Amino acid sequence: MKLAVKQFIQKICFLALVLAAVLAFGINSISAASRGQSAAALAEIFADYSIGLISLDDKVLLEVMAIRSPHNLPAKYKIDRQLFPGELRGATMKLVEIKIIWNELLASTQQALSDALARPTASFSYDSPSGFFKLHYDTSGTNAVSAEDLDTDGIPDYVERCAAYCDSSYIKHFLLGYLAAPSDGSLGGDSRYDIYFENSGFYGYAVPEGDGGESWNDRYSYIVMNNDFIGFPPNNDPEGQVPGAAKATAAHEYHHAVQFAYDISEPTWFMEFDATYMEDIVFDLTDDNYNYLPSFMTAPEISLMENSSHFYSCFIWGLYLAQKFDTSLMTAIWEGARFEGIFNTLSDTLLSRYGWTQDSAFADFVTWNYITAFRNDNLHHQEGGEYPLIDIGNTHSFYPVPIQKVVNNPEGYGSGYVQFFPNGNVGRLTIEFDGSNSRDWAAYIVKSISVNDHVIEKLEVDAVSQTASTIVYEFENYHSVALIGINISEFSPATTFKYSADVSIRRAVATSIVNPDTVIYSGDNKPYLFQVFNPTAFDDLYQISYWDDSGWIAADSIVRAIGLNSDTIFSVNVHPPQGTPLANSSQLHFKALSISDTTVSNEETLEVTTVLYKGDANFDGSISILDLTYLVDFVFRGGGEPMPIKEAGDFNCDTSTNILDLTKIVDYIFRGGSLPTCNPY
Repeated sequence: MKLAVKQFIQKICFLALVLAAVLAFGINSISAASRGQSAAALAEIFADYSIGLISLDDKVLLEVMAIRSPHNLPAKYKIDRQLFPGELRGATMKLVEIKIIWNELLASTQQALSDALARPTASFSYDSPSGFFKLHYDTSGTNAVSAEDLDTDGIPDYVERCAAYCDSSYIKHFLLGYLAAPSDGSLGGDSRYDIYFENSGFYGYAVPEGDGGESWNDRYSYIVMNNDFIGFPPNNDPEGQVPGAAKATAAHEYHHAVQFAYDISEPTWFMEFDATYMEDIVFDLTDDNYNYLPSFMTAPEISLMENSSHFYSCFIWGLYLAQKFDTSLMTAIWEGARFEGIFNTLSDTLLSRYGWTQDSAFADFVTWNYITAFRNDNLHHQEGGEYPLIDIGNTHSFYPVPIQKVVNNPEGYGSGYVQFFPNGNVGRLTIEFDGSNSRDWAAYIVKSISVNDHVIEKLEVDAVSQTASTIVYEFENYHSVALIGINISEFSPATTFKYSADVSIRRAVATSIVNPDTVIYSGDNKPYLFQVFNPTAFDDLYQISYWDDSGWIAADSIVRAIGLNSDTIFSVNVHPPQGTPLANSSQLHFKALSISDTTVSNEETLEVTTVLYKGDANFDGSISILDLTYLVDFVFRGGGEPMPIKEAGDFNCDTSTNILDLTKIVDYIFRGGSLPTCNPY
């Protein structure tokens, strides 16, 4: 009990110290020596809170101190370490989170925060050329901007440049159809949107304040920008590093202020990737957001919706949506977010406008992420050539590849990549994909004809088993093939997918009917010649099958070996039964199937019809002495007419049946004479 009381007293004392420090520091914030400690402190404070070392009230007070006065932090939070660039933007969402949980805080905490987050004071102000912004600044003291004034108009050049960057952001948002950041009334001196400069450890931040006055969850706000942007990560801005950082901040933080016009409570992961995406839309050449890309490309398995600094790197998801569909898509999403969660709004807008599901769009986006750096083909990410390569979980050059798991297990809306190289193997590559049944999956292959020439194919994943398979023919003709598995069960924990692969020689067969006659005589035995050719560079076994629809062929199936680049001809007897009426037809079938690969086969079909065989007077399918006897009986003794019709006895093709036909048939049977010239064969 004594220990519990002691801990309680220590807790109260600690909170009192925090409150006193927050109230004491006012707006004079950070020394140059402590720059960088702010972002590191935020992470450490959250870590202590997550394991119960500090309370929620302690946490938010320490966070505001880290943002506004890091030199007043307890020693354990004064951390010097290498920062992930995104941490330098982490202040805004911390302040948003505080605003959202405001009613959960003690009254004393609320008062301390209100004082600590009161608007800074500054000696001077400048209205931007558009008239939308009022920039507040000092030229001396901790938060002073550079007093350089090359145009001698009495306004520091730094302030004028930042005003221009803010105006560019405002105008771009206006042209895209976004709402303007809500008015604060007369706070800051008038109704203009207020920008303040601070010697901060962050690029800048937007501070949400009061109700924006609409029926939805909007807030008015103000923005703090860094007073010099010296020492921040590099960028590609043609005007230099400092202007580039200022431009990125103007676009990023003003977009947060615009987000507050719609709904302040949307998830952090969305608000941050969206604001980082807007940097590219407003200032395309700056590329400050490239600093975040390694986080995404080295860990594609991490969820798009993860609430960590990873979300800054997800700005390329926003760029994909804008390029694949339209920049107006993001505006429409925020319009809907006033009344419904933004994830659902994105899904609804994609489906209603473009016929895409969000799952299918994300899966398509994941394939784009493979085609970057030296793999860029100028058909996907517009700046893909400047992006780093995606991390490949598993790589294979030797086959077969037994069933195994991908190294980087994808979270919901995360992905894993597997790469296959021919490495001298010849034949077809067979890939089997098997996603964990506890998730829904999408799968693609990217067939790279060369290092930057790609064909993307979607695999049909079974909705129940979550399996799929594909074959890449002539694997040896490709630079590589990538298998991509995508966990499309949003917000789900990480799980794996399995796969296997093998390379086998591609089998082939070519076939033809040598004598494709379409007529036959009733009762005749006519051989049809079926040619089977092996066009490959190796021997193969083939199953040869033949049959027909009317029973004129004695159906059979035989196996024969055919050498490389060689052929074999099979003779198949076709016999319409004696007495089959004229004009009867049957469909003949001849098929060759590779025993080594039963997916390789070829079939020939031919329809044959019974026709009149002149000279076959007794209709038995042949011309012999029996037909001579039959005709003699008909001509001289009044016997029956030739069958099946009288014209069957017209051996000399003169359209009548008489003694001249007898002479002609005797000549054929006994002296080697010719068959009737009017027969079809």
